[in-house]
Amino acid sequence: LGVLHVGQRIEEQADFEKIYKNAWADNANACAKQYAGTGALKTDYTRQRTQWGLIMDGWNSLIRYYKNNFSDGFRQDAIDLFLGNYSVDEVEPASPLHVKKDWKFLALPIIMVVAFSMCIICLLMAGDTWTETLAYVLFWGSASFGTFAIILYNGKDFVDAPKLVQKEKMD
Repeated sequence: LGVLHVGQRIEEQADFEKIYKNAWADNANACAKQYAGTGALKTDYTRQRTQWGLIMDGWNSLIRYYKNNFSDGFRQDAIDLFLGNYSVDEVEPASPLHVKKDWKFLALPIIMVVAFSMCIICLLMAGDTWTETLAYVLFWGSASFGTFAIILYNGKDFVDAPKLVQKEKMD
């Protein structure tokens, strides 16, 4: 490209290397935000790997997991509509996008978070005796574990799956 003279090596050009790596990482972040909803993973590795970058990669992975499973169905529906994988039927009055959520969709996660929080609070604020503390921790721990088990059993109700194009139709 004529950026370097004959015989020059990229490793010798520290300023250019830094600018190039930052541009590369910034582009990766922009693409990842559009596609996955978070910044790219390991961009600090491109720049210079740090412990904070490792923690942020873990955080971004958790956010991606949540978005992918619980809040990205509408994006796939929009892509399917845009690409023509779904065509709107003007005769059909009901929208396939409007699906009523069951009571457990909101209630169970709230119960689980409250029960888990109470379990932690009971651990941190011990009662008068260890048996009292143990009883509270066991009660709230079993309540949080029980609601978690119910959520896992009814997992498909909690996932935000695309509604316009069904998998059978895609095959």
